[in-house]
Amino acid sequence: MKKLKILLFFFVIYFQAFGISKLALTQEKDSLYYYFSIAQKPDSALNLSKAYQFFNRKKDAFIKNHDTINAINHIRGLAIAQNELGDYYGCETTIVLGLKLLNGLKDSKFTNESKIALYNELGRIYMILLNYDDALSYFEKSLKITQNPIYINIIQNNMALVYIEQLDFIRAEKLLTEVYKNSLTQKDAEQTARALDNLGNVQSKLFRPVALDNLKKALNMRLAIKDNYGVYASYKNLKEYYKINNDLKKASFYANKAYQAAKNVNSASYIEDALSHIISLSSDPKVLEYKKVKDSITNAKQLADNKYALIKYNYLKSENEAKANELKYKDSQIKEQKERVNKTIYQSVAIIGLLLTIFLYFIIKSRHKKEKLQEVYITESRISKKVHDEVANDVYHIMTKLQGDNNVKERILDDLEQVYLKTRDISKENSIIDVQENYDALLKDLLQSYKSESINVITQNISKIEWNTLSDLKKITLFRVLQELMTNMRKHSKASLVALSFKTSGNKITIDYKDNGVGCNVVKHNGLQNAENRMASINGTITFESEPGNGFKVQITL
Repeated sequence: MKKLKILLFFFVIYFQAFGISKLALTQEKDSLYYYFSIAQKPDSALNLSKAYQFFNRKKDAFIKNHDTINAINHIRGLAIAQNELGDYYGCETTIVLGLKLLNGLKDSKFTNESKIALYNELGRIYMILLNYDDALSYFEKSLKITQNPIYINIIQNNMALVYIEQLDFIRAEKLLTEVYKNSLTQKDAEQTARALDNLGNVQSKLFRPVALDNLKKALNMRLAIKDNYGVYASYKNLKEYYKINNDLKKASFYANKAYQAAKNVNSASYIEDALSHIISLSSDPKVLEYKKVKDSITNAKQLADNKYALIKYNYLKSENEAKANELKYKDSQIKEQKERVNKTIYQSVAIIGLLLTIFLYFIIKSRHKKEKLQEVYITESRISKKVHDEVANDVYHIMTKLQGDNNVKERILDDLEQVYLKTRDISKENSIIDVQENYDALLKDLLQSYKSESINVITQNISKIEWNTLSDLKKITLFRVLQELMTNMRKHSKASLVALSFKTSGNKITIDYKDNGVGCNVVKHNGLQNAENRMASINGTITFESEPGNGFKVQITL
């Protein structure tokens, strides 16, 4: 079993670069570093399963929240856990997802180190799946994007392991010698011991005299730093050394030592591997045959699975390339379409802006008109009050004084009374109108005030109208218009009967006025023109219809 500390090492280097201490990461049990540690060195199958579940759950959550950086960090942890669990194809899928997410980010130190780690892990997966060419390809990809001597050492060590599997011992020895020398300069005991042990292993295949010294030296270094996983690898390689040199007693000794180290590690895969090495030293031909057949079946299955995985991978790769070409072909069309759409959008924005300007103009104009009309009513009310308080009251006081003077002619008093009545009527016509409540009653009072012994005023459906739907301004305007009509009737029509009908049609209110007066040719003088102007100010309409001898008709709509 090869070392699984590579991704953890890259991970810690990354977090240290961003100022996050190892202590801070390990303060909570459910931290990313905690589960990375479990995935790297599981103390039980249950904890390894927990690490897998943690990384998988967090990865999905971060992808859902579009937190790509955290998603990639947890993908790296998930890949390590899947590797430990033996889910090699799942691990491959996870790494491919991580690389896809990285392609969507801008180049940075984080993306660079993440790619190095994922390429390296993918190379290790392909090495386990006996796909050595692809394994080397991804190791080389990692080397191309890093100048960090620590990363280079780790990757070159893994490449040397592939050469050993390919029985290319000369190339492996050359590369491991370089790795060992570089490790010495970095003063990392664990890394140095690993490089020396791997070098001693490959030298034993080449029957180099220095092989045994290197293997034992590496073992002693690992024992000193209590690297249990490394100790297992050293015992296993020493067993292989003595087996090659036909010293089965010592080979058996180190095979059992390896078994005990596997038990200390508490890893099922390590224990299985250790037992396999013990069995390989048996003198029983049936046991050896069993192991040979089992290994043959395992390798055949591995190759078959790997072949299927490659077929699937190549199919998906071809499919993706076809899609990429299709997208590239459509890209120009999309670009042209985008330009057309942008042009349409600009034109639409311009048109909407123009329409909005026009709309705002009319709104402001309408508001200004209403404000002006409101001011007119305020002015009328003020004038009405002034006429009543100053003129009418003064006339009334003069009349009171004159009535006590016997020398004043009755005709003068009658004239003054007429002036007083006219002044009072003017004040009344322009006085403040309270339209907040009982508007229908207010209109009735207005219309009935023009009723006399000679004039009968009839109203129909005035109480059935929903007057509360009208604004105060519209109520005041309608009141003044009806007041103008009734005043005009009393002065000029000589009518004996006046009828006003109120009705609602949709959201409009219509008022029909009719009288049986003398009628006239409709000429819009002050009174009628004022009524028409008032209705126009609230977007209402008023129409007049009359002929001499046929009475007077008016229709009001608002």
